[in-house]
Amino acid sequence: MQEHKIKHVMQWHITHRCNLRCSHCYQDEYSSELSFGELERLLYQYLRFCEKNAFHGHINFTGGEPLLSGHLFPLMELCDKNKLTFGLLTNGTMINDEIADRLSLFRGLSFVQVSIDGTEQTHDSVRGKGNFRRVLNGLRLAGDRGIQTMAAFTCHKRNYKELKDVIRIVRRNKTDRFWADRLVPMGSSNEDALSDEEYREVIEILTAEHSRKHLFSHTDVHLNRSLQFLGGGSCYYQCAAGKTLLTLLADGTLLPCRRLPIPIGNCLADDMTELCEKSELIRELQEQRIPEECLPCPHAVLCRGGAKCLTYAMTGDYRGKDVNCYYKY
Repeated sequence: MQEHKIKHVMQWHITHRCNLRCSHCYQDEYSSELSFGELERLLYQYLRFCEKNAFHGHINFTGGEPLLSGHLFPLMELCDKNKLTFGLLTNGTMINDEIADRLSLFRGLSFVQVSIDGTEQTHDSVRGKGNFRRVLNGLRLAGDRGIQTMAAFTCHKRNYKELKDVIRIVRRNKTDRFWADRLVPMGSSNEDALSDEEYREVIEILTAEHSRKHLFSHTDVHLNRSLQFLGGGSCYYQCAAGKTLLTLLADGTLLPCRRLPIPIGNCLADDMTELCEKSELIRELQEQRIPEECLPCPHAVLCRGGAKCLTYAMTGDYRGKDVNCYYKY
């Protein structure tokens, strides 16, 4: 009988180069990129890490803009060779017929995901004029070739009112899956982060749209982020950072999650498996302790405190309860 393995995801920023300069981007430098030999070495480190821990590994290639890297397709070929599944997180602006054709040849490609920041005017105000239409066209080209397409929407004070409009747009575009999450501020200002009431409104919209049936749309409005069960959904999401999720930056730095930017070490200097085994941060994240203030809550065992990254960004301590939890017990 085949052993059931837990899925593990590594979000791999193979380059920090990007063709856009989005106003809310986490990136603060745009030059880091390793040689193919170094990237190949890191990929095999991840394979050994998964084998040691009995994980079914999966890589999400991203950047920067991963399609700018000449190493992306060779890395995908290595994944196929090693029976490792992978996704592509891209801004979508570089997907043309040629790129979509090449992507369709990879057996292990699970999906192509783009970010949409609002309706056309809002999206282009963040990412540059004309990019909204380029993104939707890129998704269509991928979808036409049978690749699963996904759109992600990051909610903040300046765009959350457009959530229903964006869902309508991706449905019309025949995108396979849509999901939304909150902005995690990574600078000195938290002014764009959602309030509890604003996030309640977001959850209510997502829950309603998830349940709504459309005769001519197959888009799955997904409820798989922290606290979204509060709108009546049955999907309880636990923070995966450091447990079944790691992030590798373009200079080899290892993080538990891109949005929880606490370095574990550098995989060019030390092996990924050893770094994780010696890390007190990883050990603590894997324990998934329930925050003390959540203990009376009947949902606590399933939620385990919500989004650690947002709590860390807003309070400086990832051990507390989700800052947007409005459940009263």
